[in-house]
Amino acid sequence: MPGMPGALYLGAGSGFEQDDGGRLQLGMTARLEGDTFFNAFFLDFWRKRAGIARVGVRCAAEGALRLRVVGHLAGGGQRILAAWNHRGTDKSSLRWVWQQADGRDVLRLSLHVEALGDAVIGDLSFVTDRPPWRPIRLAVGIVTHEREALFRKTAQALADLSGQMPALRRVHIVNHGAAFRDDDLRELMQRPLFQVVDQPNLGGCGGFARAMIEAMDAKDRATHLLLMDDDIVLDPRIVLRAATFAAHALADVAVGGQAIELERPTRLQEAWGRLGTNWLPRMEGSNLDLAAPGALQFWDQSPDVHYNGWWFSMIPMRAIRTCGLPTPIFLRGDDIEYGLRLRASGVATVPLPGLGVWHASVRYKHAGLVQYYDMRNGLITAATYPDLAPQPGVLHVLGWALHHLLVHRYRSAAASLMAVADFLDGPSAALAPNGADRHRRLTVKMGHLPVPERRQDVNGDALHQPKPFDIRTSAQITPWTVLWIAARILVRPVRRQVGLLQIGAPDPRAIQGESYLLALEPNGRRCLVMAPRKGLFLRLLGRALWLALRHGVTRDRAAQTWRSQLQDLRARARWEREFAQAQD
Repeated sequence: MPGMPGALYLGAGSGFEQDDGGRLQLGMTARLEGDTFFNAFFLDFWRKRAGIARVGVRCAAEGALRLRVVGHLAGGGQRILAAWNHRGTDKSSLRWVWQQADGRDVLRLSLHVEALGDAVIGDLSFVTDRPPWRPIRLAVGIVTHEREALFRKTAQALADLSGQMPALRRVHIVNHGAAFRDDDLRELMQRPLFQVVDQPNLGGCGGFARAMIEAMDAKDRATHLLLMDDDIVLDPRIVLRAATFAAHALADVAVGGQAIELERPTRLQEAWGRLGTNWLPRMEGSNLDLAAPGALQFWDQSPDVHYNGWWFSMIPMRAIRTCGLPTPIFLRGDDIEYGLRLRASGVATVPLPGLGVWHASVRYKHAGLVQYYDMRNGLITAATYPDLAPQPGVLHVLGWALHHLLVHRYRSAAASLMAVADFLDGPSAALAPNGADRHRRLTVKMGHLPVPERRQDVNGDALHQPKPFDIRTSAQITPWTVLWIAARILVRPVRRQVGLLQIGAPDPRAIQGESYLLALEPNGRRCLVMAPRKGLFLRLLGRALWLALRHGVTRDRAAQTWRSQLQDLRARARWEREFAQAQD
């Protein structure tokens, strides 16, 4: 894809030119190396989930080529499965390269091509001889809010794709912002492919719920709904790949895509999601360099997945009708809860590799308000699925707030404590319609807290950069560590000079109660100044202790209340009241 890292498409030494028809032109001895994120064939996923027992390579080309298929084995080994020449007189050829009898140790296939003279390739594909199990009629749902530059490119990509993919029937756009200002975007939205629904901002959850309703009511009768964010960069060819997988899958599955960092476009942000200890989300594959040697072994085995982010998630409409609409939690965690609901209903989520979209990284987002939704919605999800893991305990609730306090993230700590209180007060208080008004009131509350100073043009090379906190690998913070850092914050004078630059989530043990700069971008040129505020620290610490105690005493009763009201909360009538009240 133009403008994106070529190393994710073809390996080192690859060289070609592209003609106006999209064909690849290779000169003598030019090569294509296909063991890459977008072009390797991850056999284990197709074998386990689609029952594929035979794979071939189809080549439509003019000129002579040498083709070689490599089978990649568990542990990093490999062997050549097939090698042959596509003759210059052949316009199209097919060669079977793997079948079940060849053994289950082959987990990935890659194709390598060398031109034996000038050649033009029109098609080069992995194929199977088993027809798909089901037809696909695809609808797309996108929620957009004032991100016209990126959204317009995605919309244009889908419009172009629809000419090549008849299965793409409709794109439902839920606009939470002002009327579109971009002339090209307004003109694009006039096409029959697009249906635009304008509604007040009900968060991503309210937007995706509306897209589900629109898709269920549409005359197109889509079989699948692809949910996508508006702030991604999309290679539209992955939509066809996802639909192909859904068509061949042995049973209904949700097909998930990976989030690649937009700021570091070879770095994986999340391959799929799982919930860890105390219901903390684990971003599996985070920070993996997709262009590094051995990176593709991460997908050697099809994993057990709890959920997939809704930056790219294709869900069967039959599953949506069975599972119902999302819980009206406004934003953050709606995809987590719905993924668990799909899983409980027997619909697996399959994070098929090679479905990556580029998405702004959460590593540089530090808005305190988000922590409210993370905490409240996490507690709701834990109450909803008591069989998956125990509910978070007193120390978890206290530790969540303390973690923020020890690194001077006072807005995040306050937001987390508001979330605990609202969860304990139950759905009638926490989720009373309407969501837009609730969000505004929450924003006003947060507005009373101090906002960190911003700094521009920071020279990060002159500052110490601590290792970021990672929920998967960082050691737990002990009570003694908490007491030591709290004492340093309260006893030591606040230093004006800042010598630390934190890129990523801050680790209290690395910060040690000192002031530091928190990066807003990968190179750390723009930062927030995070400094201790002793009075605010003590006030929020006291509230954290009280709420943790209250949570320990009343959490089971609160969880039972949430479970008893979930069906009503997710009902279409409840959502329609939400839409109507927000409109008023």
